[in-house]
Amino acid sequence: MQSHFSESLLFYWTGIVAITFQAWLTFMSHATIRTLGYEFFKVTHFASVIVFMITFFWHCDYTLTSWHYFVATAAVYVPCFVYPWLRTIFEYRWTQKAHIYVEDNGFTRITIPAKFDWTPGQHCFLRFTSFGILHAVSSHPFTICSSPSGNKNGQSELVFYIRHQGGFTRKLYQHALNHPGVSLSVLVDGPYGGVTPARLESTDHHLLIAGGSGAGWCLPFIEHFIYSAGTSSDEGRTSNPVSLRVILATRDTSSRIWFERTVDQLLTRCSTKNLSSHIQVQVYLTGEAAEKAELPTTTVDPIDALESETTQHKIMHPEIGVATSVPGSEFEGRPQLSLMVREEVARAAEARGSLGVYVCGPVTMQNDVRNAVAEENLNIIRSARSGGVYLHSEYFSWA
Repeated sequence: MQSHFSESLLFYWTGIVAITFQAWLTFMSHATIRTLGYEFFKVTHFASVIVFMITFFWHCDYTLTSWHYFVATAAVYVPCFVYPWLRTIFEYRWTQKAHIYVEDNGFTRITIPAKFDWTPGQHCFLRFTSFGILHAVSSHPFTICSSPSGNKNGQSELVFYIRHQGGFTRKLYQHALNHPGVSLSVLVDGPYGGVTPARLESTDHHLLIAGGSGAGWCLPFIEHFIYSAGTSSDEGRTSNPVSLRVILATRDTSSRIWFERTVDQLLTRCSTKNLSSHIQVQVYLTGEAAEKAELPTTTVDPIDALESETTQHKIMHPEIGVATSVPGSEFEGRPQLSLMVREEVARAAEARGSLGVYVCGPVTMQNDVRNAVAEENLNIIRSARSGGVYLHSEYFSWA
């Protein structure tokens, strides 16, 4: 036994090193650890993968069919790794420039000229080449918060609103704070995901739910609704959307002001279209934002609140105390999401229309909405009614 061990020392030690780093990769990939220190996780993850592959390759030493697994892994992984780079090089080139700013609510705004189209809810992976080699080869997913230009000859812009945390987003925020409007080289890969145009166009009623930094994620949906509602059927649409209800829950006063001002600007830009009876915005304030605002609490039934808003109530501008062009109301407390989903399902059923629910918020918010939509779909099945409720949820950490 001792002789066998001494003769196979390299075999044993390479196996021990490989399994140690494999264990590190497995357990250190837990979401809690990634959240605590993503940059640390990323560096150690890359280093561990390299060490694991080298020692594992050495350990196998072409024993039996061991190399077949290396070939199979490379056949799957390498094309997936190379494709985004090839797409970036040949479709978007290396010359993309991003301008970064800091919004009044602390969001980092990134704008990038684009020559392609996208749909609400889609995201891109960005690689910034001005912050060292690590960030140049690392892709950062961010959800697009703008819509393509409606003018065929107009210049479209990708807009991203990012709430900085730690690591790279904090570095980007600090750079924008020190150099407002600075131009940075960026590699764009995308867009991916999102809601398909066919789904958006075939849906009559839309319920948009967001929390916190999901406020920016709402904007392309609102802009798309405004454009679609004003587009006649002879321009390619078979039907126009009937209603859009926006629910935003936030505890940040500056985000509340920023969101309402931005939506006000969107509606003012399309002031020729009378959409007040089709759009309702409900902002629910918690924490600090609720303490600074004198608002009714959510003890009011959301159904009654929605009916009262059909009398063309406008959200008051928080800074100057005048009415904005945003139809809706503000409330104190958390939104009753299950009741709101149920109400919209009833409205859609009464009008014999379809309903789409879109959510971007914390895990608890997404779970509540998922459960509410699932319950309503089960009720539709039990009652033998036609139709269903479509649900699209977005990763909150990408908004």
